[in-house]
Amino acid sequence: MRQDPLLSNIGEVLQKFRRMETCMRKAGLPGFLARLPVWVLCLHYCFMMHGKTMRIDRIGERIEHWLETITGLSHNAHARTELIDMDRSMRNDIESTKRTLLTLRELCVDVATMFGSIGFASRLLERTQRAFLDAVDDACITATTLQRALEGHDNRAIELLRQLDAREQPDQPVTARPGNGAQSPASAGGRPELQL
Repeated sequence: MRQDPLLSNIGEVLQKFRRMETCMRKAGLPGFLARLPVWVLCLHYCFMMHGKTMRIDRIGERIEHWLETITGLSHNAHARTELIDMDRSMRNDIESTKRTLLTLRELCVDVATMFGSIGFASRLLERTQRAFLDAVDDACITATTLQRALEGHDNRAIELLRQLDAREQPDQPVTARPGNGAQSPASAGGRPELQL
C-alpha cells in the first residue's frame, strides 16, 4: 500500500469509526446504527469518486478527439507534415497525465482495501470503484495509443520533408526541415491536462 497523507487520514478515520462502532455495539445499539458513521464516510467517498470518474471520462474523450485528429492528419496528403512534435512536449504531457491517472488508480485500490480491512463491504462502493478503475484504464489505453500515433506521424512527416528537400535541392546534403508550414503543439490547441 502506498504511503500517502490522504490514505493515512482515511485510514485513521476508518479506525476511529471502527472503535466507535465497537463501543456502540457494546452499549447495546443495533448493528446498523453502530455502523452508520462508516456508511456516511462510504457515501461521501463514493460521491467524490463519482465526480472524479466523470472528469476522467471527459479527459478520455478529449484524448480520443486528439487521436482522431492525428490519425486524420496522417491520412491527409496535404497535412502529413503538420503538427510535428519536435520537442516531444505533447507526448511528455500525455505521459504526465497517464502517471497522474495511475497514481489515482492506486489510491482508489488502497482505499477499497482499507474499507475491507475493518470488515466493511458495500455494493455501492464496489460499483463506484469499478467504474473509476474502468475510466482510468480506458483513458490510459487511449493515451498510449495517441502517443504511438504521434510517434508514427512524426516519423512519416520528417521522412516526407527529407524527400521533398532532396527533390528541391538535389546537389545539397539532405537535412530535415520540420518548420515547413508545420504547427507547433502549442499553437495547435490544448495539451492533455488533468484537472481533478
